[in-house]
Amino acid sequence: MARRQTDTTLMLFMATVLITLSHLDAFVPDKRIATGGAIGNSLFFFLSGYGLAMSLNAASRDASMPSLLDYIRKRVLRLYPAVLIVACAMLAIGMIRITGIADLVQVFVWPTPFWFISAVMVFYVPVFYLARLKPAGIATAMVLLLIPYAFFYSQLDLSTFVVEGDDYFKWINYFGITLLGCLVARLQLPPTFNLFTIASLLISLLLFLVTKLTVFRYDMGPLQFVFHLLLYPIVYFSFHLFASETVLRPLRATPLFPTVALLGGLTLEIYLTQTAWIHWLEAQNYPFGHAVLLTMALVPLLVFSLLTRWLSNRMTAGASRLFHPQRLDQPKPLDLT
Repeated sequence: MARRQTDTTLMLFMATVLITLSHLDAFVPDKRIATGGAIGNSLFFFLSGYGLAMSLNAASRDASMPSLLDYIRKRVLRLYPAVLIVACAMLAIGMIRITGIADLVQVFVWPTPFWFISAVMVFYVPVFYLARLKPAGIATAMVLLLIPYAFFYSQLDLSTFVVEGDDYFKWINYFGITLLGCLVARLQLPPTFNLFTIASLLISLLLFLVTKLTVFRYDMGPLQFVFHLLLYPIVYFSFHLFASETVLRPLRATPLFPTVALLGGLTLEIYLTQTAWIHWLEAQNYPFGHAVLLTMALVPLLVFSLLTRWLSNRMTAGASRLFHPQRLDQPKPLDLT
């Protein structure tokens, strides 16, 4: 009997909500409400590693393993149409400027205006090889990440909150979380809903909140690594709770689930579009109340994300035909899958 595929719709939805919420500090009455970005990012990278490992190992079992070039091309065709659309929009409204070839490459090729795109594109190559290792091999790779993490951590100015800064340091942690997703997939762990899972997630979240509220209040900046450490149990137990059929089955029966599925499916587009729209709207400094500002932020964000998805799908279909043109002398095979 084929093993039921794990449904990560709710986890994708949560990642989308948390990441968006973390960018709304200018539109809510208390900036402390706009939080959860690191957790949302962690869910995103975990699910990326989980999905890649499931796909690569399924292909390996079917003796249809893609080459590295085909694998990267598929990922580029999934990500870059939306990246190009949003980057062009940012260019049009003056959020970014291009003065030469170097700027052109940085905006449209790598690293792009979106740090998570540059990170995930770098992660794709090692994941192509690591995701197919036995679980012990993936776990070993995660442990070895402690070496560069400890070295670069020792070079940081820990008097301020820097572990989630704009530099490349946080990439080490998010690569580790991506490998955690690979490890869970390789272990074929089914999501398990029980009291231990619930309690463990709540305790992890509570410790994360306590750490956030106390580290700098009591001048304990060198303990910032705890923020990253606690993301691992939060993501792991979130998987067991929110990808379990015990939670998803009743949710699917409600009128809310289509909205959850829609927003979860728009994770990439919302992630990209909010970088342009929310930051542009914040710069306008409109003198409206929080309810109006939130509406102005979120409603156009959804519309722009849907438009970006539609346009990127058209671009992807065109690029796919360019790379894999149909031969006129052969009938198109019927897909029965």
